[in-house]
Amino acid sequence: MLHDLVLTTPLLILLFAALFTLVVDAFLPSGDDNRRFWAYFGAAASAASVLASVGLWKFGGSLEMHTTAFAQHLSMSHYSLFFVALTGVCALVTHLASPKYLSEHGSAWGEYYALLNFAAFGMGAMVASESLLTLFVGLEIMSMAIYVMVAIKRTSQASVEAGMKYFIMGSVASAFLLYGMAFLYGLSGGTSYLDISRALSQPGGNTLWLSLAVLLTSAAFLFKVAAVPFHMWTPDAYEGAPTPVTGLMSSAVKAAGFAALLKFLYACLGGPAMNTLHAQVPVVLATIAVITMTVGNLLALSQKSAKRTLAYSSIAHAGYLLLGCVAVVADPNLPGYLQPTGAVPFYLVGYAFASLAGFAALTVVGKGGEERTGEEQLIGMGRNYPFAGAVLALAMISLAGVPPTLGFFGKLQLARDVLGVDGGKYLPHIIILVLNSVVSAYYYLRITVWVYMRPDPKQAPEYIRETSLTWAMGLAAAGILLVGILPQRALVAGQRGVATIRTATAIKALRYEQAKPGPQPVRQAAAQPPAPEAKPAAEN
Repeated sequence: MLHDLVLTTPLLILLFAALFTLVVDAFLPSGDDNRRFWAYFGAAASAASVLASVGLWKFGGSLEMHTTAFAQHLSMSHYSLFFVALTGVCALVTHLASPKYLSEHGSAWGEYYALLNFAAFGMGAMVASESLLTLFVGLEIMSMAIYVMVAIKRTSQASVEAGMKYFIMGSVASAFLLYGMAFLYGLSGGTSYLDISRALSQPGGNTLWLSLAVLLTSAAFLFKVAAVPFHMWTPDAYEGAPTPVTGLMSSAVKAAGFAALLKFLYACLGGPAMNTLHAQVPVVLATIAVITMTVGNLLALSQKSAKRTLAYSSIAHAGYLLLGCVAVVADPNLPGYLQPTGAVPFYLVGYAFASLAGFAALTVVGKGGEERTGEEQLIGMGRNYPFAGAVLALAMISLAGVPPTLGFFGKLQLARDVLGVDGGKYLPHIIILVLNSVVSAYYYLRITVWVYMRPDPKQAPEYIRETSLTWAMGLAAAGILLVGILPQRALVAGQRGVATIRTATAIKALRYEQAKPGPQPVRQAAAQPPAPEAKPAAEN
């Protein structure tokens, strides 16, 4: 039990920080300065969670859970640690970007930082889940916290409306997920990924109910990652939410959603019983990916607000990532099974840093309780606030995939891995991805033009200037530059992570299922020669 608690240290740190903030904040006197402490406390807790994840990755030895309660519901494999660390970095940057912005908008409440820690804990539980129960609990902890954070600006009609839209549509998606989970439980007789995998390890079964289960659960995941046709909540939620929260949604929430989706597809639903759907599921995912990236990019072209533009950009990137989900290789530990490549985790690292940098830079224009992210408000930022302008331009260039930024290497690796599937089966999809990337460069570079190449307005805009916000922009920009210069480390880490998407216990159990002898045909038994009769003992 103690061994398992040590393995869950990255999650426990975030949970303790959330509970401590929630309880102690009630006893603090009112005032924005008293709440500023929680930003630094939350940033320190997020940093500790990241360091704990890195320490377990390097020095953890065997990362298998020992007790049944943990082993059937959570796993702190390299795959889980990779995404727990990534979401921890996103929470760290969001903590640092929030204090001054919240003060300017009259929303500097301690519960904001408690909710941020709860959201990070829920994301960690999602990616570490090994059962439908922990997946749903982690998803709802994250979702409930994000719903409230979107509507945290109580005096802003846009913020409250965005929170309500997100909450109502998110509740419908949760209902879809629960309904699909009910079918999976009925088909397998268990809720753990191992139980479902073992039930699907035998070919045959009821294809209708399995198809319905996959359809319902996939619809819920598509909503969480903002893919077409479940994308309509995204522009309003992104635009109405506080800018630091929008950065968290665009980076950490999307990373956790895709991490949970990959594990659900390959660690839970993989198996010979899925062969009847195997030809359809990747093709459907690739088709949805193409539609998603095209719709997102085309709708982004006509936007005049940077936040709304990046909201549609987030939809387009969901399409790129969905296409990456079909990139698979044979699982070396389990004959007949597939596992994803490291393209999606690597791409998510680059996208998360670019989104964090972009929205942290947009936070500086949220002065005086107003969201000034339109074209007119961004004009002159490069000259009046050079550091913020440079960070925003760097983020746009990386999102556009301009070499040699991290975004370019992410798209290159994703395209390479997808082209390696079935001898280039998805070549038309990659061509559409490249064309969409060219289209997206227009609106990304247009934001850079607003920042640097338009004449200064008559009245110079005011910006939020604070040390913690500067650190948030600097950390995100440093991530883009450092990982972009040395992308191999992040790529290898992603590949090592997906190699452990199935736990050693699951691999051993599925091997046992494969080795179990099947029933002998009756005709073979009848064809066997009769046993010789025993000779009587010699008589005297």
